[in-house]
Amino acid sequence: MKMTHTITNISSEPFSNPHIRKVIDRILNEVMFNTCGNGIVCDPFARAAFTNHLPNCITNDLNKEFNTDFNLEFKEFAYTIQGRGFSIDLLLFDPPYSLRQLKDCYDGIGKDLELWQTHNMWKEGKDELAKMMPSGSYAISLGWTTAGFGKKRGFEKTEIHVFEQAAREDRYSLLLTVERKVQQTLKEFDQNDM
Repeated sequence: MKMTHTITNISSEPFSNPHIRKVIDRILNEVMFNTCGNGIVCDPFARAAFTNHLPNCITNDLNKEFNTDFNLEFKEFAYTIQGRGFSIDLLLFDPPYSLRQLKDCYDGIGKDLELWQTHNMWKEGKDELAKMMPSGSYAISLGWTTAGFGKKRGFEKTEIHVFEQAAREDRYSLLLTVERKVQQTLKEFDQNDM
């Protein structure tokens, strides 16, 4: 597994950081090469990210001020796109990293954060999105942990990047985890071989 450490300035829009974008762009280019340019990218917490202008990208943000394909709760978004039969080749997972950040997001759009949303807040949506990802697809997760999507959902960590805040040493480092979905069953092998 590859591990890196970079000291950089991190904003509330991590996809705009050149070091983070370099990792994302490298994986994105590999996905597009492997799918002859037809790979589907999914960004469930897009905000104003570059993904809003990316071809073959499904974007979502709860805040309706952002120009995304959907403006749904994460879990509802996952069920909605699963119902449409999407197959995701690259998932960019950059949710609020803490309950305080989640509450700030809700307060910022005039919504109340409900109790159910504070308990294992991303599990159910992650479960549904993982079902839409074939073997060989990638998940890139950002946060204060490297938990990512994990082995239980069929993923194997390939890279961990630590981005230490340059301006303030006492702030959390941002962790970027790259995972690849691995083959789980012989049936899946047969389907990928066809």
